[in-house]
Amino acid sequence: MELIDGSKVLQLKDMVRKIGHNVEVDIEYATILASPPALRVQVDNMKIELDADDVIIPEHLREHTRKISVKAVEPTTLELNRYTRVTKETESSAPVTSKAFSDVFNFGGFTSGEFEITFHDTLKAGDRVAVASFGAGQRYIVLGRIGGAVDGA
Repeated sequence: MELIDGSKVLQLKDMVRKIGHNVEVDIEYATILASPPALRVQVDNMKIELDADDVIIPEHLREHTRKISVKAVEPTTLELNRYTRVTKETESSAPVTSKAFSDVFNFGGFTSGEFEITFHDTLKAGDRVAVASFGAGQRYIVLGRIGGAVDGA
């Protein structure tokens, strides 16, 4: 890597000048027509559809797994109000239904630890998204869901 002399601001400006920058970035709205991996996207006011080769989808909009750590700070309590309990006196006896129970179960401390969580909420047909176009409109990146109907409402 080449070192650049000068203040931090001048260094940044010089680095951008050397590697180039893209001033042609536009934020637009689009609709997902087909989910990945056969992704198709219709950018508003564009006649052609984009496919997976034209669009970058960030991790948070794809199915992905993350590791998390959980730490309980208070005992875990499960409270059940007004439920129906079905019991049997013996394996061979008929079930007995009793109504209107109200119980509180205190499980003590919740075991802390490291867990994995998988996010399944991927882009779906009909989702409205914001996209940024760059590279003279040749590439797009989906920034996030924006909600609303296809007509932008």
